[in-house]
Amino acid sequence: MSIDNVEHRISSLKTKLEQKKNERTRAEANLETAEKQLQAVTDKIKALGYEPEQLPAVIEELEKNIEVNLAQAEKILAEMEGLTTEQVLEQVV
Repeated sequence: MSIDNVEHRISSLKTKLEQKKNERTRAEANLETAEKQLQAVTDKIKALGYEPEQLPAVIEELEKNIEVNLAQAEKILAEMEGLTTEQVLEQVV
């Protein structure tokens, strides 16, 4: 084992260590950014009157409401097909 080889290996290790330190710094910065974004979204959800844990149930309820409203709209449209404008206006009024 020559001194040059040892020095080269030490230098290589120092370089790799520095790279890993840089990666860690970037990862910590990314984590901090992600945590801030999560907090902002959580705050926005709470400002709307919900808890983040409630969202799946809230979304499911909204999807059901959308489905019901679409079905009603389709039913009304089907009933109105073939009617004259006057007949449609009579049903609206």
